[in-house]
Amino acid sequence: MERKLYYIAWLLAALFAISCEDLEETYDEYAGDGMVRYIGKCSEVEVQPGWERLRVSWKNNLDAAVKRVKISWQSEEDSKPFVRYIDRQEIENNASLMDTIYIENLKDVVYTVRVSSLSADSTESLVEEKYGRPYSESHEDLRSFTRGIINFYRLGDRLAVCVDENNENLKELILTYQDTRGQLQEWNIKDHMDDTLSMESWTGSYPICRDYMFLLPEEEGVGIDFSQALTIKRRGLLTGCIDEIDFKDEVLDLNERIWSTAFSQLMVRNYGTGWENEVDRIETLELDYNMPALQDLMYFPNLKKVILGKNRYMAGKYATSHASTTDEYVGLTTLQFLMDTREGFTVERYNEHYFGMDNMLGMDCIMLYQMLGKLKSDFSLTEMGTSNLDNTPSITSLDTEGWVVTCSDTVYNGYKENGAAWLLDDDANTYFEPGQTLGASVIEVTFDMKKEQVVHGFKVMQYPRNDRGDQNYLLSSIKIEFSNDGYIWRLATNEDGAITIGNAPGEVTYINIPEDKQNAVRYVRLSMGNQQVSTVSGSALFNLRLGSCMPY
Repeated sequence: MERKLYYIAWLLAALFAISCEDLEETYDEYAGDGMVRYIGKCSEVEVQPGWERLRVSWKNNLDAAVKRVKISWQSEEDSKPFVRYIDRQEIENNASLMDTIYIENLKDVVYTVRVSSLSADSTESLVEEKYGRPYSESHEDLRSFTRGIINFYRLGDRLAVCVDENNENLKELILTYQDTRGQLQEWNIKDHMDDTLSMESWTGSYPICRDYMFLLPEEEGVGIDFSQALTIKRRGLLTGCIDEIDFKDEVLDLNERIWSTAFSQLMVRNYGTGWENEVDRIETLELDYNMPALQDLMYFPNLKKVILGKNRYMAGKYATSHASTTDEYVGLTTLQFLMDTREGFTVERYNEHYFGMDNMLGMDCIMLYQMLGKLKSDFSLTEMGTSNLDNTPSITSLDTEGWVVTCSDTVYNGYKENGAAWLLDDDANTYFEPGQTLGASVIEVTFDMKKEQVVHGFKVMQYPRNDRGDQNYLLSSIKIEFSNDGYIWRLATNEDGAITIGNAPGEVTYINIPEDKQNAVRYVRLSMGNQQVSTVSGSALFNLRLGSCMPY
C-alpha cells in the first residue's frame, strides 16, 4: 500500500514539473526574444485634488533596481504629457517607503496621472494610473459651500438673518456692511452658528432649542446703509479637497426671495399662480394651518397685520389637541422682528390655535420665549378667543333635490347606508364612509346637478363623534374638480391638487371658489384618499369618513 502511494506522489510531481515547463515556454513565446523582467512597480498610488493643484502620493518598491520614479500627467487639452522624475529616497531615510509630490498651476480639467518606477537604464515598471480634477473658481462644488446665511430679509433699515449650522469645514464666515453712521461693521456668522437658548435651573443649564435667527445691527438705534453692498467673507474646506480655500466674497442680493413650499402653496391658493406680483401690495395675511417656514412673512414689505386661526371653526375643547404645530421659535421670533421694525404691526390670535402651550415644559410658549430672552417683555398678541365661532360665514346652500350622487365604489352610491349622498344633507351626524380596504386608495364621489349652475364654495363638516379610533377616519385634505360634460375635468380651486381642511371632530371648513373659476358647471367630483384606521392580523386597514360637503 505504501509503495502504491509513493508511485502516485511521484507521478503527480512529474506532471507538475512538465506543466511548469510548458507554462515557462509559453511566457517565453509571448515575450518574443526571451523573458522580460519587470522592475518593482509603485503601489498605494493616490491622487487628491487641491486648489489648482493635485497631490500625488505612492509607496516605493523595495526592488534594489529602482532608482527613481516617473510621474506624468495629461488632460484632454494637452497634446503630450508633462513628466517629472523623482529620485527614490534611501530606505534608511524613509522606512515607510511613502513619497508625495504636488503638481501645481493646473486648470479645471480632469488629469490622467501615471506613476511608474525606473531603473538606472530607464527600464520602466508596470504603470499605475489614476485620475484627478483640481478645484478652481469654475468648479461646480464651490457653489455648494455655504454662505453661512440661509435666508435674509430686509426690514426697514435692518436685516433679519437665519444662519446655517456649523461644521468642521467652516473656518471663517463674516458679514460686512456699512451702518447708517457710515462705519464699516463686521458680524461674525460662524460665532453664532452654535448659539442655543437655554433655561437655567439649580441643576445647571438646560438647552431648549438652537438660536439661529438674528436682527442686525444688534445695537439699538443703528441701521444698515443698504445703498452699500453687503458681503460675506468665506474661508473653509470642501469635502475631498486637501487645501483650505479663500472663497470669492459673496454679495447679498437684496431682491432675493427664497419661498418655502408651504408658503408658496398658501399664496397660490389665495392669489393664484401670479401671486408674486401681489406680495408688495399685501397688508393682511390669514394663516390657519401648520406653516413650517413662518419667517417668509418677512418678505412682505407692507405687511401690517397677521391673523392666526380665524378660519378654524372647531370647538374650544379641541384647541389643544388640534393646535398648529408651527415651529414656535421661528414663528414667535419672526413676529417679534416684525413688531420691532414695523410701527403698528399687530397679530390677532383665535382660540390660541398658534403658540399655545409648550407640551414638553408645560408652559405658555410666549412666556417661555420671554424667559429665554428671545421675546421682549412687552410682546403680546391680540387674543380673539372663540369669537370666530359666533361669526361663521353666511352662505346659501344649493338646492340638491334631484341630484344624482355616485361613488367609485358603487356599493356606496346614493343614500344607501353611509352612502355618498349623505354628503349633501348638511348634517355632520350622518356621514359618508365607504368600505374598508387592505391598501391605500382614492375614493371618488361625483355630483350630477342635472343642470349647469355656478358653485361659489363648499361647506365641509367633519363627523363630530370623538370616541376611540374616530380621529383616524377624519380627512385633512380633499380634491375638488368641475366638469360640464362629465368627461373633461378642471380643478375648482387654485391648488394644484388637494385642498387642506380642518380635521378636528365636528370642525367646519369653508372652501371658497376663486372668482375666475366661478363658471356654470353641471358636475362636481370629490377625490379623497383613504387612510390607515386600524390593523387586523398584522394587515393595515384603510378607510375614511366625512360628515358633509355641501355646495353653496
